Amino acid sequence: MSVSLRVRLFAGHVLVVAAALTLMTVLAVRQQFGWVVGRTDEALERAARHMATELPPQDDWEAAAARMGATLGYRVTFIDRTGRVLGDTEVPPGRLSEVENHAARPEVSQALAGRTGRALRHSRTTGVDLVYVAVPAPPGRGVAVVRLSEPLVMIRALDNALLRISLAAAALALLLSVPLVLWVAGREAARIRELEAVARRLGSGDPTARAREQPADELGQLGRAVNRMAGESRSRLEALGRERDERERILAHLRDGVALVDGAGRVIRMNRSCADLLGVALPAEAGVPFAEFVRSAELDALLKSARGEDRAREADVRLWTPGQWLLHAMAAPLPGAGEGAVLLVLHDLTEAERLNQVRQDFVANVSHELRTPLTSLRGYAETLLEGGLEDPENRERFVRVIRDQAVRLEAIAEDLLTLAGLERPEARLDLQRFDLREAAARQVAALRPRAAAAGLDLALEPGPELRVNADRRLVEQLLANLLDNAVKFTERGRVRVRIGESATRVWCEVEDTGCGIPEADQPRVFERFYRVDKARSRERGGTGLGLSIVKHIATLHGGEVSLRSRATEGSTFRVEIPREPAGGAGPNARSHRAAG
Repeated sequence: MSVSLRVRLFAGHVLVVAAALTLMTVLAVRQQFGWVVGRTDEALERAARHMATELPPQDDWEAAAARMGATLGYRVTFIDRTGRVLGDTEVPPGRLSEVENHAARPEVSQALAGRTGRALRHSRTTGVDLVYVAVPAPPGRGVAVVRLSEPLVMIRALDNALLRISLAAAALALLLSVPLVLWVAGREAARIRELEAVARRLGSGDPTARAREQPADELGQLGRAVNRMAGESRSRLEALGRERDERERILAHLRDGVALVDGAGRVIRMNRSCADLLGVALPAEAGVPFAEFVRSAELDALLKSARGEDRAREADVRLWTPGQWLLHAMAAPLPGAGEGAVLLVLHDLTEAERLNQVRQDFVANVSHELRTPLTSLRGYAETLLEGGLEDPENRERFVRVIRDQAVRLEAIAEDLLTLAGLERPEARLDLQRFDLREAAARQVAALRPRAAAAGLDLALEPGPELRVNADRRLVEQLLANLLDNAVKFTERGRVRVRIGESATRVWCEVEDTGCGIPEADQPRVFERFYRVDKARSRERGGTGLGLSIVKHIATLHGGEVSLRSRATEGSTFRVEIPREPAGGAGPNARSHRAAG
């Protein structure tokens, strides 16, 4: 059973007080005994000197000693110069001759020498302990020494009375000190408990816990040291917290997936990107087996290989999650994280693979698009060189074909250059404020003769002025491509252009009554070189890049393009762009006012 700190402090303080009082009492008793003896010596000396001066000349010293002893209450002894006892109150009459010579007694020898003699000893004459004082008597009196003595029993009785008083005072002092000691012990115990509570709060992570520093004794200094330690610990914890938060933010914003797996194959740490690449909604919690979190024999083999060979291993891994991912995986042993721990880093190669495929398709499409006009050019040129120039009926037709194919090559080159310019990261918008309806009217007017030649009714529906802050040249090119596409692939009927606005955007719709676009082809009509009817498109001189340019111009303005179409019922292309560019004229835009 443990004893409380307050009880231990109380018991210790009481023991200290009791020991101090005991020591003081012992010292006081000794001092009191010496004081009583001293006072007795002084009283005996005064009485002996007074008796010595008042001694009458007589011969019966035995009777004189008895008379004076009865008067003073002391033992009186008269001694001559030879040390013979002349009278003594404690010696019966007629027995003085039996008393031994006192010249050798210490107090007597000192008195015979002319000094006051004192002694505390056992009397062989009376058999009791006595206090002796002997003084020299005046000459001519017949007595050389007057000695007075008192039994030590009387002195000890007085000393015992003083001892009882001292013990009573010590006991009273001890009793009176108990409440004070109890209060002091409780106060010190409470301060220590406060320090304990502060230490417990600091240990539990409370950064605001502080100890009392007053009074400035040892416990106050301890409280100050605890507070200083708490401040330093809080600074270190805050620094560690900042480092942890920075590390977590870095891990959270890494596009690469990072996972730390221990020697037993359990996840220690995983960032969100790793879960996304593995096709899982949330990162694995600590302790989850990695093999159960993602089913990939290639990743399991890579982790085991890195752990077994104790060196970094790399491999390209294809995961068949809800989407198909191509990942470059690197597994490296991490000694500081525990025995067998492996750091797995996943880099997404899916987009790079897609872009590589896009480049390959683009090169193939460009090659395919260029092959037909180049073949025509070469064929008709060789025909002319081999005698066609001498054929008046066909040479003009051959030259027209060469010119048309050259124009087609020029159109493809211009569209490719336009797309390249739109896709550059540093592409900038030359922002101007102009009337979108007026710009659409200009494009409609430019294409109306061609539409009329094809038997089409091309018109812009009337409406109010609609001003927009955009790149006028690109917007006019967007409108021209939409109108050209509508006129080119509408055999009969009409083409209508509508301009409108919403709260923050303006929109333009181009509706035709052509053959329409099958639903399966609609998601791909904005891809480069994609044609719904390839033979018909080439026959009409299309490059296959017009709608792709439209989409890029809309995207560059922060807008979007959409399509509504049904086979044999025509198509409607709708473009929406912000009335004002997001964030004003940003780093990719130059803005100035132009008359509209």
